[in-house]
Amino acid sequence: MELKRRQFLAWLGLGALSSLNLGCGGRGFSIGTLLEPPAQGEASAPPGPSDFIMRNDLGASPRLDAATGTPQRLLNFGHLSDVHITLEQFTFTGHPKLEKMLDGFGEEIGFGGLDRPDVQEKYDVDTLRAMVKTLNAADPPLDFVINTGDAVDIGTVPELVGFLSEMNQLNCPWFQAVGNHDCLGLGNIPPEMLENFTDLDFLNKQEFIEKHFPQEAHSLSRTAFGSQAKGFDFSPASHGNPPEFLGYYAFTAMPPVSGGDGRHTRPGIRLYVLETSRAAGKALGHVGKEQLRWLKEELGHHPRFLGVVVSHHPIGRIEEGREELRNLLLDHPQVIALVCGHEHRHRIQAFKNTQKPGTGFWQIQTGSLIDYPQQGRILEIYDRGNGTGAIRTFVFNQQANGQLGKNARASFRSAAGERFDGSGSSEDRNVELIFPMPLLF
Repeated sequence: MELKRRQFLAWLGLGALSSLNLGCGGRGFSIGTLLEPPAQGEASAPPGPSDFIMRNDLGASPRLDAATGTPQRLLNFGHLSDVHITLEQFTFTGHPKLEKMLDGFGEEIGFGGLDRPDVQEKYDVDTLRAMVKTLNAADPPLDFVINTGDAVDIGTVPELVGFLSEMNQLNCPWFQAVGNHDCLGLGNIPPEMLENFTDLDFLNKQEFIEKHFPQEAHSLSRTAFGSQAKGFDFSPASHGNPPEFLGYYAFTAMPPVSGGDGRHTRPGIRLYVLETSRAAGKALGHVGKEQLRWLKEELGHHPRFLGVVVSHHPIGRIEEGREELRNLLLDHPQVIALVCGHEHRHRIQAFKNTQKPGTGFWQIQTGSLIDYPQQGRILEIYDRGNGTGAIRTFVFNQQANGQLGKNARASFRSAAGERFDGSGSSEDRNVELIFPMPLLF
């Protein structure tokens, strides 16, 4: 029987959950726990590849009018996505066959992990800790790390506490984007819809964001590029009490440097972090008119900065606002990349500006830490000195030893035994992506 998404949500909303005796817990859900603390162990640096596949899908050509004459690395940062820290022994329905069927809906419904093997859930925090230690060992050190959402899986407070406790062990600044699992129950259902059926404490977007603020006052020395809340305190906010943080924000990763003649000798780099979840539910993305207007104004106010846009959803998974976002990015030649996740697979795609041949931007997706191949990504941005730039990027697995490494490798072996493979092709992994260096004034 084919169960359409709308039928399923109607089934939830009409209170059928209570009559179907779902779950093993007292109010329809098995509570689940984060049963064991993660293991101990140290890690070595992420191994870089011996060579990179060069891609110039955009057709960028050297240009003297944008050349600096001096090749240089500008920025070096890490990217994690779709960590999916999840409660162990959680069951949505209490019926394994039904959960396997629901799991098959994947992207359409967004559940995705109901039928995931127990060992991956048992060692999810270990895998994250091992990856954090690996990122800490990076040589050269990273300027920052960004996680593009789905920090949690079911969408509960204990999952987020577990995630934050490990990410806060990074020895460099880190930033967060909101994913659909971070503010929707099971990545799809508005939290208030589930309140009558469970004792679990589900997160909404406001609660998810607020958990990233420090629990007590601390010195400015602990800020990250001026942020004390992983970027969320840069968000446009209402002046209410408490303020309503919108979840999208921007920050300067590197300021531009100009010469005596007023021309730039080094471009700045600015990141624009979008919020693409849908408060009404559904796993696909949404970018509203207000956020698009904000992004257009931000890009217009910072023409001397290369722009890296960050979101949970890739453009192809944004249901509302997709064309508007794509056209907006193409209209601003300083935008060189969109960094995202959501699909649990590595994929790199060129978006060309057909009106201006040789220009456009790269969409860079990174896979999940819960599903195969359980990898992160490092991105380095270069000015090649000849009027073109490059994003050199590679993927890597955790490099932990001791019991921590053993546990993380057990999770990896379990994921490798599953049918899902998020590795992508060789051109989605270790590559050098050429882009035109725009004239920045």
